[in-house]
Amino acid sequence: MASFTVLYDINCGLCKRVHLWLLEQPKYVELGFVPCKSEEAFMRFPDLNHELTLYDLTVIGEDGAVYRGAKAWLMCLWALKKYREWSLRLSSQELLPTAKRVISTISQHRYKLEGLANLLPKGAR
Repeated sequence: MASFTVLYDINCGLCKRVHLWLLEQPKYVELGFVPCKSEEAFMRFPDLNHELTLYDLTVIGEDGAVYRGAKAWLMCLWALKKYREWSLRLSSQELLPTAKRVISTISQHRYKLEGLANLLPKGAR
């Protein structure tokens, strides 16, 4: 796999911060970013349920595979050089249920959580 397209919510502060963080990371797999429900998203992925992309991060592989929610987050981590090992650990049979719950909770409350990133020390952002 050489690239993924990440559909993200440009109206969500947390999503924008994660987008910028992902851009800065060394990668094994290139990540392209497209705002969800944008004209570009509709043109590139006409068969996708675009309404769902507002609720869960969506990642699309170059082979057309679609990953949503926790699996999408894990694919983003898998693409990164520093975090591939974490993605493999979190996707294990033992940890995947917990990872899904945590990621689902963050996704459901992302608009409430976006302000917390401002509380982190500058080096941790």
